[in-house]
Amino acid sequence: MPTADPALTDAQRAVLAAWPAFEAAAAVTWCSVDRLVRTLCHRDSLADLPDDDAAELLALMQRATDRLHGLRPASPQRGSA
Repeated sequence: MPTADPALTDAQRAVLAAWPAFEAAAAVTWCSVDRLVRTLCHRDSLADLPDDDAAELLALMQRATDRLHGLRPASPQRGSA
């Protein structure tokens, strides 16, 4: 998990805490929290993200994580055609 900057707000820390689950569910290897913030929120880093935007990003990450877990393929069935 990325190290929490003590200057982060509670909303920003919540985004940072949700990152490992999102990263694992999405199998993210090319991204970081700050890159996601830059891409989706047009801010330089998580520390620059206002609390209301951080709350929206957190909700988006949590919904995505839940949905990605629901998309896991079932084990293949043998003998069916």
